[in-house]
Amino acid sequence: MGFAQSTYRESLRDIGACLRSQSKKLYHMGIRGKVSRSTLAEANETRDWHMYADFAHHLIGIARNLYLDEPTVLDLNQTVYALDATTINLCLSLFPWALFRQHKGTAKLNTWLV
Repeated sequence: MGFAQSTYRESLRDIGACLRSQSKKLYHMGIRGKVSRSTLAEANETRDWHMYADFAHHLIGIARNLYLDEPTVLDLNQTVYALDATTINLCLSLFPWALFRQHKGTAKLNTWLV
């Protein structure tokens, strides 16, 4: 998932396609077989979210050092970051505009606070 974050992948399908395009190099990363969406989804569900939070804090620390001398838009005592992307399941009979699959409706809610 760190690879997905650092390469701006947007979905499990996107991650899988990107990894499959570099299949010869995956062996050297310890990935021996095909990477499927279900495998990625299962890995996402079983890994503790604290690991990703620690990784994000590490990256934020690196970014702060890189942009230490850059002027900021807002003058805050502390830097504030909040990012969330949530998929909301909807009933197609009530929300026909939310067609995601043939029998499933969704809306994606992206929230970004800086």
